[in-house]
Amino acid sequence: MDLDHTISYFRHGILFKPRKLFKAISDETDLWGDQRNFLHNIFSWLVVSFLLLVVNFNFGLVFSIAYFFHLVFDALNSADFYPFFPSRKFVIRGFIKYYSKQEVVFDICLILILIILFIF
Repeated sequence: MDLDHTISYFRHGILFKPRKLFKAISDETDLWGDQRNFLHNIFSWLVVSFLLLVVNFNFGLVFSIAYFFHLVFDALNSADFYPFFPSRKFVIRGFIKYYSKQEVVFDICLILILIILFIF
């Protein structure tokens, strides 16, 4: 679950209803079509990254790289990803099934890679 998805869950009244929240989190379908919106596109990434780079270059650089890879990983799973939102003409659906064993294995591999890089 992305932090910005909590806005959608709060708006639709399920943020503090565990069963409904789990159902929304574990379903690849965006029930209301507002979870991957203005913060999940290339334009927002560019604007936010530019502003943060101007304010504090080091923090902005780290944040920008993390934000970029967040978008890349969103594009890898099978849920709809609109990189040019608000335009929905171009959609990416990745090869990793959303909320699957495949996604869990992929995440564990990424964590192990990060641990190895951190240690060495």
